[in-house]
Amino acid sequence: MNQRQPIRPQAADQAVDYGDVFGVTGATPSSPTPTGAGDQSGITIGEALEATAISVGDKPVDRGDAAAIRAAEARAAGGNVTQRSGLGAKAQAAVNFNDRVAYDYNKITISDVLSDASAKLPHDKAVTSEDADGVRGAE
Repeated sequence: MNQRQPIRPQAADQAVDYGDVFGVTGATPSSPTPTGAGDQSGITIGEALEATAISVGDKPVDRGDAAAIRAAEARAAGGNVTQRSGLGAKAQAAVNFNDRVAYDYNKITISDVLSDASAKLPHDKAVTSEDADGVRGAE
């Protein structure tokens, strides 16, 4: 069910915006960018994860989602660092649970895992095109 979305061409140092990752129209949500998040004009990885929770929140977490969340968390931390109790670990636990549950309405959803993602990330930074490509590749 994963479909690649067209990405607008942009300079390598230009921050990624909501419309670059998600098919949105109209006004995009505005929220303060965390201190030290890099380019203040773009969105942060935590905000992108929260937007994902809003756009596909009722979808049960699967292995591809967990891999993408782990990759996003590692990129927010600035490397291949994963946390034992972070969003990636929570997503993997959700996959393990969902594999044992028969009905979708009993499964853990993306919104269950990613709600308030910005606050749950110990480090957050502005999303770059390399981050977006890396997360898409992990999924």
